[in-house]
Amino acid sequence: MRFFCINKKCQDKDIEEGTCTKIGCQKGCMPLSEVKPGNCVCVRRHNGCGKMRKRLLDLGLTPQSKVDVVRKAPLGGPIVLKIGGYDIALSQSEAVHVEVALAD
Repeated sequence: MRFFCINKKCQDKDIEEGTCTKIGCQKGCMPLSEVKPGNCVCVRRHNGCGKMRKRLLDLGLTPQSKVDVVRKAPLGGPIVLKIGGYDIALSQSEAVHVEVALAD
């Protein structure tokens, strides 16, 4: 299973800063932004590159980490997650790049 962006730097000039063109995961995966509050998910991979990738890793969104979705702000606001005993807020634009699967 690949977790990190394949390219060290995103080369495409047509895409938004911090995104990678290598998007796609196994069956059953979905973006973190689509998970409903109250669910526990397992991080599979993320599609961020550069600063986005570093931020996601620094927040604890590493392979196989368990994440509880605590709440989502209305109208596209941030998502509150519980990772390893800590509550963090992640914007919708960042959460789109994290692919997760429901935890067992």
